Parts: sequence; C-alpha cells; structure tokens
Amino acid sequence: MTRKLAASSVSMRRRRLLGALGATALGACATPPPQPQPPLRPIDAGKAPRVGDAWQYAYRSVFPVPAPRTLEVRVLELRADDLRDRITAQGEAETEDHTFTSALEMVERPVGAERRLMDRVVQRLTVIEFAPYLQAFGALPEGGPIVIALPSFGPAFTGRARLRGSERITVPAGAFDAVRMEFDVSRTPAPSLRPRFDPVDTLGTVWYVPAVKRPVRWTVVTRAAERNVVVDDTYELASFRVA
Repeated sequence: MTRKLAASSVSMRRRRLLGALGATALGACATPPPQPQPPLRPIDAGKAPRVGDAWQYAYRSVFPVPAPRTLEVRVLELRADDLRDRITAQGEAETEDHTFTSALEMVERPVGAERRLMDRVVQRLTVIEFAPYLQAFGALPEGGPIVIALPSFGPAFTGRARLRGSERITVPAGAFDAVRMEFDVSRTPAPSLRPRFDPVDTLGTVWYVPAVKRPVRWTVVTRAAERNVVVDDTYELASFRVA
C-alpha cells in the first residue's frame, strides 16, 4: 500500500509540473521580453530522414510512475523548411504529432491516456523532447535561446542551449560517436507556485548522431523551487530503421 501511495503522489505532481512546462497560454503570467531567435534554416536533404523512417526508444524514469516502456517515432511528412513526425508509446492508444523546424525548441508530447489511480489521481505519460531533428538542417549550431511554449500557470520559462563537444556513447542500439548538446530552461519562483511540486528549472542533455538522424539518447531533470527532483527521465535508442 505504501508503494501505491508513493506512485500516485508522483503521478499527481508530474501531471501538474508537465502542464506547467508548456501547452497553453491560458492562465499564464506576464511573459518576459522575447529572446531574439536566429532565422529558420531549410531542410538539408542529404542529412534529413525520409518519410517512413522510424526509431524505437527505451524510456525510463527514476520514479515508479510512469512505468518503463518502448516509444516509437515515425516521420510522416518532409517539407522544405520543416518535418512532421508521430510518437506512440507501447500499450497506449493515443499518439502525438509535432512539426519541427530548425529552432532550438523544447516540447512536451502527451502520449498516454489519462488514467485514475486509487479512484482519484490521474496519470499521463508525457515525453519531453529537445530539437530532435536539428541535424536535418545542416551543421549543429553552437547554441542559442530556446523556444518553449507558455506554461499553463505561473511565470514563463526562458533558457539556452549549448554545444558541448563529441564523445563515445553506448545505448541498447549500439555504440556511437555522438555530439552532445545541453539545454536548460528556468523561471523565477512565484507565490502562485508550490515550492516542492511546481517546476522552476529543467536541465537536459541530448546526444546527436548523424547516421541515425535523430538523438540516440537524451535525459531530462526537472526541479522545484526547493531543489527537489520532480522529473528524472532517460530515453535511449533501442533500434531504428529506414523506409
């Protein structure tokens, strides 16, 4: 019973904090001045994936909820300046489509249906991604300001990404020479935020591999104002196939 209560508590906190990371401007506080964004770049056909290319990722959290599972991502559409994909989660009927450009964008992707635990707590699996097709637009940038949707409550987030160099990395799909990029977003704690539960900063790392045309690994850690961890997720490439 103790474990079920702990899992339910994590689910409730996660649902609220993921809602705070993006989705809608309704109820959002005044936003800071927008950070200047570099011009969007066109797709580089020689580096971009093709329609039908697919990747499978092993997802896990340090918390018992959501449970580990396999995610699949498939390219649906490729255009001159962007591409659209679809993500699904093992055992879930819901899917989520998103269109990516060359922007340094952090996005949340709900892929699990809402479920009630112990008749009252709602659980939803949400994947947090950062510019997964950045390689499709040419050379990786040195960094820059991050695009992130307005939160559903509390102050807006701002952040930056930075290129950190190359390293060898091993995931279930094999060993790869990857380029690592780190990103962080944060906001000033406000009286409307619960200091132990609502997110104020997220740190992430993404490992890109040109031959795979999508990250082979990424991690996301989110903390509340009291510095306690409320999200600690890892995604690792399990397999991929070209159309």
